[in-house]
Amino acid sequence: MTTPEQDLLDTIEAIRKQKFPEMSAELVRQIVLIERDFTDNRQEAYKRISEAIEEHLDKNAAAKKVEA
Repeated sequence: MTTPEQDLLDTIEAIRKQKFPEMSAELVRQIVLIERDFTDNRQEAYKRISEAIEEHLDKNAAAKKVEA
């Protein structure tokens, strides 16, 4: 049996795969979980989402450098 939270994550993942396959599934999951954890503190949510995106972009940039 799944939880409503898992159902939401599964739905978002299905949409991501269909419409935005190039977007990181892990990043989307992180953003959803941050939103869940900080619904009452928008500033903290924004800060953490920004950090997650920066970390993801930095990791991708480093990986592309290694490939080059």
